[in-house]
Order: sequence, then C-alpha cells, then structure tokens
Amino acid sequence: MRSSAISLPPAVVADANVVLSALIGGHARLVFASPAGPTCLAAQAVAEEVAEHLPALAQRHGLDTALLLAALSVMPVEWQLPAVYEPQRGEAERRMAGRDPEDWPTVALALARSLPIGSQDKDLEAAGIALHTTGDLTWLRLPGTR
Repeated sequence: MRSSAISLPPAVVADANVVLSALIGGHARLVFASPAGPTCLAAQAVAEEVAEHLPALAQRHGLDTALLLAALSVMPVEWQLPAVYEPQRGEAERRMAGRDPEDWPTVALALARSLPIGSQDKDLEAAGIALHTTGDLTWLRLPGTR
C-alpha cells in the first residue's frame, strides 16, 4: 500500500515511452488528460523520437499514423527546445553512459529544470534523478484512481 505522505512536484519531465503510451491509449493518457495531473515537459528530441517510432507503432496496434501524429501535435506537453537542455548534455551523458545513452535529452532537461522524470524506463534510474512511474502519477494525482 502506498503512503499518502508521498507527494509530487507540479511538473515532471516525460520521456518517449510515456508519450507513446499516452498516444496509443495506455494509462499514461490519464496523466496527460487530467487537469489534476502534473504539468508535463519534454525535450524536443523526445518529440522527434516519438514521431520516428509512430508509424511502426501504429501498424503494430492497427492505428492510423496520421491521427497519431495529429494527436502528438496537440498533446498537453510543454516541448522544450534544445537550448534549454543542451547545456546539461555532458552531465546527462555521463550519468547514462552505462545504460541508455540515447536518453540523455530527458535527463538533461530534468537536470536543467530541477524536475523528476515521469517514465516506465528503468534505465533512467541510473541518472540519479527522482523517477515516477505512470502508476505513481495516476495514483497520487487523479481522483478515483488507485
């Protein structure tokens, strides 16, 4: 059982897997859709990564790629330009070197904004930044969810 003493900041940095999950109707959509949920920020590099993976994901799930791309363009995510997170690139790459170096933009943005990361990706634990799963975010922020 989770403690009600747990609290989250009003914003988190979303990584690609959370955005992809929300687009195909996974539980992450509850975090993005709820006015009670945290504000979600993400690196522009994440938007590019998501757009790259959408055609294969759409085909695998029998979804329309154009509709998913349209949904991505209106997601309530504050997309951050590289100028915001690029100064933290070296530190982010150092933290992720032994795991998934491709995740550096998410880590760099979290460092630049002093925010936790919202992700299901266990590789991000290596960054030494607070990591909250979709389950954490929905249970703590959304009325009527557990």
